Amino acid sequence: MVLLALLVLLQVGEATGGEGQPSISIDAKPMQIDGRLPELAFIATTADPIPADLVGIEMLESRTGLIAALEPKAFVSINRLARPADASELDFNSAAMLYLQIQRDQNWHVLAIRAIDDGSLSMVQTDNPQRCWTIRREAFDRLGIPLAASATPEQLGPDREAQTLVLATPHVESEIVLDTRTIRAKIRMTYPRLSRTLGEETIRVRLPKGFDPSIPAGVLVWISPNEDGRIPTIFEPVCDELGLIAIGVDNNGNQRQITDRLQNHLDSIETLATRARIDRQRIYLSGMSGGGRCSGILQLAFPEQFAGAVPIVGLDSYHNAPTGTAGQYWPRRLGKPSGIEMRALKDRRIRSITGTVDVNEPEMVLRTKLLKDDGINAEIDVIEGMAHTMPSAEHFSAALNWVDEPRREAIAQARTQARAILDEIEGQDAELPGVRRRLIEVMEILPYSSQAWEAATRLGYPAP
Repeated sequence: MVLLALLVLLQVGEATGGEGQPSISIDAKPMQIDGRLPELAFIATTADPIPADLVGIEMLESRTGLIAALEPKAFVSINRLARPADASELDFNSAAMLYLQIQRDQNWHVLAIRAIDDGSLSMVQTDNPQRCWTIRREAFDRLGIPLAASATPEQLGPDREAQTLVLATPHVESEIVLDTRTIRAKIRMTYPRLSRTLGEETIRVRLPKGFDPSIPAGVLVWISPNEDGRIPTIFEPVCDELGLIAIGVDNNGNQRQITDRLQNHLDSIETLATRARIDRQRIYLSGMSGGGRCSGILQLAFPEQFAGAVPIVGLDSYHNAPTGTAGQYWPRRLGKPSGIEMRALKDRRIRSITGTVDVNEPEMVLRTKLLKDDGINAEIDVIEGMAHTMPSAEHFSAALNWVDEPRREAIAQARTQARAILDEIEGQDAELPGVRRRLIEVMEILPYSSQAWEAATRLGYPAP
């Protein structure tokens, strides 16, 4: 699904044509209004204007017809790549595939986009059909501009009983790709080169009891130490209690090289996001043994992506942790996070689980202490008599509930705040600018909630 934010209104200089493509006059360019570049541009399924103040409200994308908001740098590129066309050679009776809406000040132009048999696209200004262009479809792909609506999240569920399934291909690559540059910037260690092939993995999912596809769900990422990526049964009670989707990957255990292993879990989240609405602020990590170590690495390297972790009988950190024997230490598996990352980490929770007869217990206790010394909210449960095994469902539930507590409290506070706003403007005209802003605020505070749909309905967009 396409995630959008309100565009910064940037003035971008005009560009000349690329090599082999001579520049064209401003009057012949599609992305211009009164001889100037637009301030806003949208790809939409409708010619009706997209309200600019609703851009970024994901829950209303399908209701408004919005597919994507274009970045200003794309305006110049489209102007450069589009070729003026002869209107007499284009079929204006064929249905428009999509619409390109451009706006400057209060002026709008709408360009109907149609496919041409040779693989190109025609763009025709709807209020002046003599203004028309052709452009290669691949140009939009290179600019990262989608020409199709995002996948329907309701492909999964609903069902009152828990469901387990395998996500079908195509799989979706994460925005985080562990190439050499990303590893150097985020992990700060030497890792093997990424070699996995997207789409060749088996991604397993368990939906919780009472799963509601209309409400964004939290996610628990399971990092297995072996080839079996199925969700452990001890996770089921707490996932049902908290409404979490659990996700794992087959053949992605300790035998796999670490770069591919981590990437597969990042990709699994993005693949899930095309089938279900997920709460990006409620994605948690857990793994056992080597999988627990991987959960620590992902949490510490990408705190902006993960809200917390429950490593089980295995934990890695950015410390060379002394073993107590002179000159010996447990080596770090990643570099120390930057200042920005460290601040994000301090808003996360990590609660590890080990046992008094687990071989990794001394290392995990020390690493937890070192994390706490750095101001990170880390705790560890040392269970009497537990070896290098999985904990009980009760012990895991207690740990994950603690990790999830801040997000649950934030949701409760947001619900109270949204309700207060709706009560404050009860009976007021939704067309008044101030009231409209408050209704949009409700949708931003807690999207997809009953309060958000109440606000949307008042703005003329009832729940689907």
